[in-house]
Amino acid sequence: MNALLIFAAAALLALPAFAEPARADCAAARDPGRCEAQRAALKACAEKRGAEKHACLNAALPPVDCSKASDPERCQKTQNAKEVCKTKTGKELKKCLRDEQPKKKPRPKRKPAPPKN
Repeated sequence: MNALLIFAAAALLALPAFAEPARADCAAARDPGRCEAQRAALKACAEKRGAEKHACLNAALPPVDCSKASDPERCQKTQNAKEVCKTKTGKELKKCLRDEQPKKKPRPKRKPAPPKN
């Protein structure tokens, strides 16, 4: 019984150590300014739920800096699609984004493996 209590106490004390790696360091982020703004927005909008939280986050977050993206042209097209579809919600929003966003480039076909002898 005592061993079980000691094990439970040790497990509870170790929880913060496991949670620590989950926090992302904004200094290592691709866009540290946006990362900090996102953290502040999440904190400011924590009390809200649903559409109200979505509107709060959209108002608090700065626009994405596509110049830092791996594919700036695709990033800009995605941002334009979000702007076009911002008045829609639910299934209408998903359909709008699917129709407006740039299509992914098809993957190159793999060469067939040489036959085994």
